[in-house]
Amino acid sequence: MDEKSSRKFDSSKIENENEIETKHEKPLAARLGEGIFCIIYLVYTTALVFIMKGKYDAGIAKVDDLYLIPEYVDIYRYSFGFMLAAILVFGDAFHLIPRIIVAFRGGMWKQDFFLGLGTFISSITMTFFYNVLIGMGDTLEYTEEEYNFGIEQWILYLTIIRLIIMFMPFNGWYKREPNHRMAVLRNIPFVFIGVLTVFGFLTISGHANNYPSSFYMIIILMVILSFAFYLPVALHGKENPKLGMLMIPKTVCYMIMLSLICFY
Repeated sequence: MDEKSSRKFDSSKIENENEIETKHEKPLAARLGEGIFCIIYLVYTTALVFIMKGKYDAGIAKVDDLYLIPEYVDIYRYSFGFMLAAILVFGDAFHLIPRIIVAFRGGMWKQDFFLGLGTFISSITMTFFYNVLIGMGDTLEYTEEEYNFGIEQWILYLTIIRLIIMFMPFNGWYKREPNHRMAVLRNIPFVFIGVLTVFGFLTISGHANNYPSSFYMIIILMVILSFAFYLPVALHGKENPKLGMLMIPKTVCYMIMLSLICFY
């Protein structure tokens, strides 16, 4: 092969690798199952967004018309539930749509970039999710005089710290090779957010008047399980893609939590 042909071959090889990555890191059945699950999750959670928005609007309309005065606490629950579901759908769409494409095609154009961008955006929205979640719990059970601002403020501080770390260029969001140090560093405040959320809902459940303690205990259990499934993927998912399957039970925890808020 002459030099000209060799350069042409190398250029074509590089272009093909950049345009579409076809490295099948998971078995076909696993990839297809993951892709189908991601579609079901996005469709179901989007449906919950509209259902809770509809329930909130219906409750407000009844109050305005003085036709039927519902429990205001239910209106708050639907309002917060709508925000929680909308946050998840928005962030996870960036994260899951590229994964769906990879699952069904085996690869995609600029795969590492889009998967990294989706992970970055969903990490941001997932962090804000817990700020809204603890706000919902406090609003449902505490009066203005009793409001649990302390835990909410600490979760907000930890959110700011986590966001600062995540925006640092050393994270390597768009690279295949993981940066373990940054993965550990950015998840330390996130773990504390989870701990404070659990502690906050434990105090809320002990204060519960509008909803039974079991309502809050299910939320607590889902938060604990979601972190248990999430952390191995966040710390070692890039080097061991099969760990990504843990995101399925983690996502189920969010689906159960949102379903509880919507249909209780």
